[in-house]
Amino acid sequence: MDDEKIKIWNGRRARVAILGAGAFGKALAQCIAVGGCEVTLLGRAADFPHVGAENLAPPSSRLALVPMDDSAQNLRTYDLVVLAVPCQSLRDVAAWVCDHAPPIAAGEHAGARLRILSAAKGIERGSLKLPTDLLTSLLPPDSCIGTLSGPSFAKELSAGLPTAVVVATGSDDLAARAEILLHRSFFRVYRSRDVVGTEVGGALKNVIAMVAGAVDGLKLGNNARAAVVTRGLQEIAQVGVALGAHPLTFLGLAGLGDLILTCTGDLSRNRQFGLRCAGGESPDAIEASMGGVVEGVATAQSAHVLSRSLGLDTPILDAAHAVIYEGLPIREAVTALLTRSHKGEFDWMPK
Repeated sequence: MDDEKIKIWNGRRARVAILGAGAFGKALAQCIAVGGCEVTLLGRAADFPHVGAENLAPPSSRLALVPMDDSAQNLRTYDLVVLAVPCQSLRDVAAWVCDHAPPIAAGEHAGARLRILSAAKGIERGSLKLPTDLLTSLLPPDSCIGTLSGPSFAKELSAGLPTAVVVATGSDDLAARAEILLHRSFFRVYRSRDVVGTEVGGALKNVIAMVAGAVDGLKLGNNARAAVVTRGLQEIAQVGVALGAHPLTFLGLAGLGDLILTCTGDLSRNRQFGLRCAGGESPDAIEASMGGVVEGVATAQSAHVLSRSLGLDTPILDAAHAVIYEGLPIREAVTALLTRSHKGEFDWMPK
């Protein structure tokens, strides 16, 4: 198979580091190792009982498991570094990256630059920064930074089921490197230069998915779910365009593609969160029992503040915030959405 061919970069076997041993980090590490790269999966020591080598797809000889707190890794020795961590953990991980990326010596080849892809989907609380903005402010100035997003459940990627994602970056070198090193027969990588649009789509779809899950939990029907998905997409586009994104990005993998998957797929933690809220469970109790990060919870707060600061009308995003952070009963939130004043479907678009 073409996937099994050894990936060569600069005359040697390509090396990729994945930071984050959660479900997606593990799945991505398996995918890349099967494709012939040497992969190092770095995570918290506490994660590793659940990510043993015996649970990873062969050939395990190309995949090393390394606890971050025991590591003396030099990230500049890797051809690509992927940060597969929750958005709210990204600042701490960036500090770890800086500690493990010594400055380039005078005259050293430019190949020692850091090439970083973030797979985080969210908006940082407080700073309201998107992942690549946050990383740009924290990582060494020579770093090439981009984002990986799109409809990609970790369980399906681990099973080798067909998946398509987008890599968005302003660096042609990073885009080409990611395309070559990550692409597999079952894992297709598309390029984009719209980093903002890609990250806004990946962040806000989680919030819309919680509302879509609540609509299903309340048994309001397929029509209502379709309305939430469609109007939610326009709210995502509103925020993205206000931040400088290209509108067409939201019709692509990181926009509509990821939104459909997260709003309708039962593997989505965000959708399950909404379903359980509709069943009467408290947001705090649901999040505590999930066994994984529900990115939409933190993002709902950031999105509400960001939308207000931009002067936008985003009732679905606001409803999610009101239920989680203001104690608004979920049926009241839905009623408020249905009884809003009349407006045109595309009134938000610039004239």
